[in-house]
Amino acid sequence: MIKLFEEMMQKMMGGMMKPGDMPKMMNTMMDKMFRNMKTEDKMEFMSNMMPRCMNMMFENMSTEDRKAFAEKMMNRMYDEMKKHATNI
Repeated sequence: MIKLFEEMMQKMMGGMMKPGDMPKMMNTMMDKMFRNMKTEDKMEFMSNMMPRCMNMMFENMSTEDRKAFAEKMMNRMYDEMKKHATNI
């Protein structure tokens, strides 16, 4: 799915992007955006946008790929939340 998105962006930008640039560009954009947000705004953004982003990713996936991706994301999110819950 990410590869498909990268290919689409490459076409849109006239081939200026190299393969693999999209994750770096998205991370940079999110870092800049979050740096300027208050904590409440960050929480609201994540609770509103995360489900939308997930739905967009799942939209074009097969059932098997969707299940595997969802399980991987749940495990990563659980591990991250557990770290923060125990660091209080």
